[in-house]
Amino acid sequence: MLVIFRGLPGTGKSHLIHKLVAARPGLLVLSRDVLRAALIAHPTFGDEEKALIDDMLVSMASFLLGRGCDVVLDGMALSSARRVAAFWETGVARQVPVRLVECVCREETALERINRDSSGHPAGDRGEKLYRKVKARYQPVHYPSLVVDTEKDPSDNLNAIITYLAGD
Repeated sequence: MLVIFRGLPGTGKSHLIHKLVAARPGLLVLSRDVLRAALIAHPTFGDEEKALIDDMLVSMASFLLGRGCDVVLDGMALSSARRVAAFWETGVARQVPVRLVECVCREETALERINRDSSGHPAGDRGEKLYRKVKARYQPVHYPSLVVDTEKDPSDNLNAIITYLAGD
């Protein structure tokens, strides 16, 4: 299974993924932020660098799915419909179920979360400027998805995600 988490910065994707992995420990998490930190000594967080890491994540997801692993994608807004399609098509090509979880919350909540954890977050460009940039380019996608309002009860959200992942 390939689980794609998508949402603007600060919408709680990583938080929900941590809870999901605690409930389903067999899931492997691929994170743009972790991969970039491991491979690039002085990241610029520019578009070219992000595209490189995203391309590597597509390849890694395909490889792991081919080995029978269940993969969760984290660490990116996936604002581009084209990039979501690349991940979706990877899962389809590997003949595994693909699930898209879209995390949403009010702008005020996202910005408060960003300000609260910006100094300890691995994405060095995380801030209000990035939030606004991503929001301006965020494209709709036309794949089945579960929309999760991360201002709601986290346990309810986790249960909804687990139920969604179990669906056919």
